[in-house]
Amino acid sequence: MLFPRFRSKERDLRSDIDRLSSIQEVVSRALSDTESESTGLAARLEDARSRAAFLYGDVIEGDGGEASKSSILIQEAERFLVRGERRRDELGTHVAFLRQLEDQLTRGIETLRQQQQTED
Repeated sequence: MLFPRFRSKERDLRSDIDRLSSIQEVVSRALSDTESESTGLAARLEDARSRAAFLYGDVIEGDGGEASKSSILIQEAERFLVRGERRRDELGTHVAFLRQLEDQLTRGIETLRQQQQTED
């Protein structure tokens, strides 16, 4: 045999489509998970903001003992809110990246499918 055997173009295209499709499935799941985490975090942040607003009102209108406890709780809420907002920003970055990746995979798969149709 002078030249080694190569797989057919059709088989190569099927393999490429399958490979990219399996990656796309993983990216889609990661995107869905990230969006779910972001939605849950947004709800928790909104709840924490509401609670902090009530605590702040207690500090302004409260007496010394209760105001002191409320001040400590407000400081904890502020730390939670800052940490939560940072995480929400991180998740936003992740979502944007995963969407870009998903779009690139979709375009790549479509290109391969078009090539596959011209081979048929």
